Amino acid sequence: MPTAAGTVAGGAGAMVLGTLLVAGAFVYDMGAIKVSVQGKKPGGENIRLIVPAAAVPLALPFVPDKNLQEAAEQVRPWLPAIEAATEELARCPDGPLVQVTSKREKVSIVKRADSLVIDVDDTNETVHVSVPLKVVGIVARQIGRVPPPKAGRALEPTAAQSPAL
Repeated sequence: MPTAAGTVAGGAGAMVLGTLLVAGAFVYDMGAIKVSVQGKKPGGENIRLIVPAAAVPLALPFVPDKNLQEAAEQVRPWLPAIEAATEELARCPDGPLVQVTSKREKVSIVKRADSLVIDVDDTNETVHVSVPLKVVGIVARQIGRVPPPKAGRALEPTAAQSPAL
């Protein structure tokens, strides 16, 4: 005959397992952000980074307010276009979006399996970035909700915003 403690422990274990399964499904569904940089010069750096895409929106609240507000100010005018583009790209079939080839470099932007894949190959390095479209939309919406700096605490202009001397 099961005891009350055994029933409670079994129920708690099932809840933990269920929570882990739901969290795992969420992380799997969001995909991964992949970045690869391969230097072509002797002693060049090779970097490979794979981050669960679900980590980006979860990490955004930990970005210092000043940095997040600065990013929001720079991106805010483009947010409607970013959100519209991610929604439309999600509906488009996989395929190339942009391909540029010159004597010095080759750039390719492709929609592949619900991700935006950017490849750049030039004389110094080869760069590959893959970002799930879902995370682009989520982060754009989060940044759009960042309030401007409080009165009296204006952000210092960035190099791109500073007037030319």
